[in-house]
Amino acid sequence: MSPDLRSRAASPVPITPPDVEGARLRKRALIWAGLLLPATLLAGFLALSTEDGSSCVTHGTGCGGAPGFLYAASLVVAGAAFVAVQSTSRADVRRAALWIQLGAEAAFMLFVLTTFA
Repeated sequence: MSPDLRSRAASPVPITPPDVEGARLRKRALIWAGLLLPATLLAGFLALSTEDGSSCVTHGTGCGGAPGFLYAASLVVAGAAFVAVQSTSRADVRRAALWIQLGAEAAFMLFVLTTFA
């Protein structure tokens, strides 16, 4: 065998590129999870500043909203999707989990905003 062929031999260990997309998606999931609390506080303040919200708090009339289990369910789904984004090694699953996390957080924010509707 010639020396040229030996120098071109493939490595037994495949060379994989660094997981740049994974780090970026993990960081985005962390940022969106961190922004959920300030957004919830702002949405709660906005809901309470409406006429229906203030009459519900002061007089007990006009109170509506979604059942409590919907709030908890959307937070559980968002939390599970966040864990999936942080822990999985498959890029397609990570991408889908990030979109599920964002959707669940948006649903939670919608429930908060429509509390006094």
